[in-house]
Amino acid sequence: MSRDASSRRPIMFASPSHPGQLNPLLTIAAEMSRRDEPDLWFCVDADARHRVESAAVGSPLHYLPGADVPVRIEGDLYAAMVRGPRTTAGVAALARTLRTADATTQVYQRTLAHIDRVDPRLMVIDVLNLGALDAATTAGVPYVLSVPYPVSSVYLRRLPWSYPAPASGLPRRLTGAQQVTNALFRVRLQLALLRAVAGPTWRRRARGLANPTGDPAGYAADAVAVFGYTVFGLEYPFPAPDHLHLLGAIVPDAFTRPEPQAGPEPQAGPGQAEPPADELTDWLDQQPSVVYVGLGTLATLTTAQLDAFAEALGRIGPEHRVLWKLPGHQRAVLTNPLPPNVRAEEWIPSQLAVLAHPHVRAFVCHGGANGFHEGVHFGQPMLLTPFWLDCYDIAARAVDAGVGLALDDPPRVDPDEVAGKLLRLLSEEGFRQHSRYWGEQSRQAGGVGRAADLLRDLAGRDERARDDRWARKNDRSVEMP
Repeated sequence: MSRDASSRRPIMFASPSHPGQLNPLLTIAAEMSRRDEPDLWFCVDADARHRVESAAVGSPLHYLPGADVPVRIEGDLYAAMVRGPRTTAGVAALARTLRTADATTQVYQRTLAHIDRVDPRLMVIDVLNLGALDAATTAGVPYVLSVPYPVSSVYLRRLPWSYPAPASGLPRRLTGAQQVTNALFRVRLQLALLRAVAGPTWRRRARGLANPTGDPAGYAADAVAVFGYTVFGLEYPFPAPDHLHLLGAIVPDAFTRPEPQAGPEPQAGPGQAEPPADELTDWLDQQPSVVYVGLGTLATLTTAQLDAFAEALGRIGPEHRVLWKLPGHQRAVLTNPLPPNVRAEEWIPSQLAVLAHPHVRAFVCHGGANGFHEGVHFGQPMLLTPFWLDCYDIAARAVDAGVGLALDDPPRVDPDEVAGKLLRLLSEEGFRQHSRYWGEQSRQAGGVGRAADLLRDLAGRDERARDDRWARKNDRSVEMP
């Protein structure tokens, strides 16, 4: 005898509100909703509540409050993160901030209360959401760890010394000089992290947290599964544990077609990425060759960087038009008007739909993991202009995989270099061929569909174990005199 199916406990997602962390989990949650999975809950910072509430496409997706004021990547923290590759300041500052921020404590307390209320059978938690990870560990709730940046970073201690250290921006095959540089940087990085978390570790240990250092490897070891949104070949191979699942790019079901092709854009349902507005679609339809520039939501470029980009983008016209996602506050600091071949938009309704358009022939991105893998998914050649931390590593992986080119000396932007590399991407077919090849490998990894299948399986295992425990308890109660 088993418990009634209506007694099944929920699945609960938890993420910070920044799109880099939120987007993969919200896309997976929307897919679970599309499959009518009952009792789905999503804990996220207050400023992303509307995204959760609009994501359901089938069964409801219930919002739970995370932090009222989330951790912001700005000020001294932002300045430390954008110093360039092989600097420890940004990694150390982020580690320290995540362990000491009031928002992390608030998320911990609220998540414990949510667990008590919702009683989830499984949680899916972003790796940077330390408050929710600590709460799940304290409450003994099984969880899946979501890692939306190079997943090798989580397993730093198991990486061979010949493996490029996180935030190094080094290629997989190191020269003799690079091996020395890599080893020295790895030692400096580990020492910087130890210093950064020493104070927070003492306070976290006093609170009785099971992972007082907040070490991602510890959370990964305790997870029932780890999700990475890439494939080996884009991510450099390393000795991986059995419960690590590389799923490829996480894009909504409406955008999982094999490659960009002519014809109408896919129509996404509620909660999925919407296609671009009709006027923008019409404009894309009319241009024979478009370069899309989307540099993420965190990057704040200097006037010199913006001017250099604008000059370079003007040089590839009039043959090639440019669609540039450029916030108004950034456009305001440009020294000169934009070139006539450049169309700037404050906001793009759907980056996915733009990347899927057959007239978009190259993608300029900052090297964020989600955007990079979306570009590969749609077979786009890419120019990577990294600005911080994992972006340097993504840029190196893009070059090694043959899917794009990267700036030689980031964060410096040289208009000659940008224009020259864009023209190479637009004229040399090998970049698109490699991107399409890796896009196919990414799709074969399963994407959002496989993620949903795994969650159902993992949640089902817990339910079966609970049924067995319930049955044994029931049998013992019957046998009692």
